[in-house]
Order: sequence, then structure tokens, then C-alpha cells
Amino acid sequence: MGTCEYCGSRFPLTRSTRKYCTPRCKTNACLDRHPSRLSAAEVRALYALLGENFASVDALREQLRRIVAPQRPPIEESASVEQAPAAQWIPDLD
Repeated sequence: MGTCEYCGSRFPLTRSTRKYCTPRCKTNACLDRHPSRLSAAEVRALYALLGENFASVDALREQLRRIVAPQRPPIEESASVEQAPAAQWIPDLD
């Protein structure tokens, strides 16, 4: 006898049922492990983002968070990043 890894019920072990008691438990376990599947509305919202202009990367990240993971807390704006000087010297390797 084995124990289903999804629902915990006891079942007779066979070659096809090693971890889960039924195909439904196997499917449900797979869906629980991969919650990153996007709905059609979320995909449409992502395509709409491709055409928009954002003032900063933080604004884009926040919009992506709202679409993909609305249950997560808002992303804090990152501290100002030092920008490299405009004119950098690159040595010749001759």
C-alpha cells in the first residue's frame, strides 16, 4: 500500500500509480506546483504593456506585478543608481 502525495489517502501501489491514487490527484498536484499559468486576460494585459511608455523601470515593474502576482505586496522603488559618466575612455587593444 502507498500513500497519495496529494490527498494522503491509502491506495494499492501499481506501476502506473506510484505517487498519486488517481489521475485527478496527479493533475491537481501538478496545478498546485505550477501556479504561474496566466489567464488569457493577463496575457492581453501584458501585450498592452508592450505598447506603453514608462517613466521609470520601477513603474514598469509595478505594472507587471499587478498583472502577474496581484497578491504580492507592492514593489518598493529602488534607490537611485549611480550612472556611469557619459564619456568613457576605451583603450585600443592594438
